Amino acid sequence: GEIVGVAGVSGNGQTELAQVIAGLRPVKSGQVMVDGKDVTAKSPSELQLLGISYIPEERMEDGVIKEFTVAENFVLQDHGRKPFVSAGFFLNLRMIDSACREAIRQYEIKTPGTETPIKSLSGGNIQKLVLARELSRKPQVLIAAQPTRGVDIGASEYIHRRLLDERQKGTAIILISEDLDEIMALSDRIAVMYEGRIVGIVPREQATLRQIGAMMAGAELESP
Repeated sequence: GEIVGVAGVSGNGQTELAQVIAGLRPVKSGQVMVDGKDVTAKSPSELQLLGISYIPEERMEDGVIKEFTVAENFVLQDHGRKPFVSAGFFLNLRMIDSACREAIRQYEIKTPGTETPIKSLSGGNIQKLVLARELSRKPQVLIAAQPTRGVDIGASEYIHRRLLDERQKGTAIILISEDLDEIMALSDRIAVMYEGRIVGIVPREQATLRQIGAMMAGAELESP
């Protein structure tokens, strides 16, 4: 696996890039290729079936439904698929509860239970549930947009460990973050965006904070 970090000052196209790859925004030019397949015109649900998971940067607006329970949010967009349905269309509530309990245990999510409203959890625990849901699909590609924004240090460190573990399993991860320390700590390669385009891609072992910072301000990557 590999983690490609996408760095840039807020408003330079990182959000739009993530949404295009996740199928949430139409592509105006170019192609989105995954494992040699053109997935440019696929819907988010089609992309999920093709192994693409997405952690949105605004978890409360785009990652969960605030009025739903922990369990309902865990199977969001998966409730119509096995093993969460039986006899074709009946929700298998026992299986949903069991899978959610296992995710709570495995991802160290602090919640009174599976039927707790998601909005009563802390930001870090909500983000860990979103992470658990997306990784439970065993993705080929994970788009992680601002995965530790607004969470406490403990949750941030936990999310970092999970992303590194996922890379070891062979997952391709696109990490979009405005936290340059996070980008430098986790990435194998760093792509820098400025005014809607990538101005350069640098291997992590060759990258310096000064170089990445200059590219974020619009400097082109110098050829060796």
